[in-house]
Amino acid sequence: MYIYLVRHGETDWNTGFLFQGQTDIPLNKTGISQAKHIASELKDKEIDVIISSDLLRARRTAEEIRKACPGKWPVKTFRGLRERDYGNFEGKRYDQLAVGGRGFTGEKDKKFFARINRAFDGIMNQYSGKNIVIVTHGGVVRQIVSHVLGLKDYKRLRIYNASLSEIYYDTEKKAFFLLLLNSISHLPAKERNTIQYHIKGV
Repeated sequence: MYIYLVRHGETDWNTGFLFQGQTDIPLNKTGISQAKHIASELKDKEIDVIISSDLLRARRTAEEIRKACPGKWPVKTFRGLRERDYGNFEGKRYDQLAVGGRGFTGEKDKKFFARINRAFDGIMNQYSGKNIVIVTHGGVVRQIVSHVLGLKDYKRLRIYNASLSEIYYDTEKKAFFLLLLNSISHLPAKERNTIQYHIKGV
């Protein structure tokens, strides 16, 4: 059972280093192009279901994947895969604020981690044995990877826009194996050389 984790393409708020959280920001022109590239990367994979966060930037990325892949199934949207709610920090720059600090009104770590773990476990139960594409957000991908590997600090991971991570679940051993993390090899060289600014994320 393969689980392909895709972060949505770029938005203007990504390039401005702004907290997006659950603010429904669309892909920009580069982000749409990136979505098409990740779709091309996945088009020859055996995929049974595509599940997306219900936020526009993820849904548009997922729709590009659906159009490129064989089969006519609809994208399934799931509110539980939304990015962390950054509350009063949304729309403000990363370097101006410390998440979880004084005055922060968004989701605390414990609540966010529990939500994502619950969402992922639910997907695994519902689609047991299926190959799944999950299109979501940077923080969500980081937490899913941390969850399946038993990592304690998801903030030590970085996930770029339109990146692909791949997990294999061995149903006999009941064990997860990380096969690929944060790959952007499918993007044009110019974008690969500039997208790495996301190391500045939260």
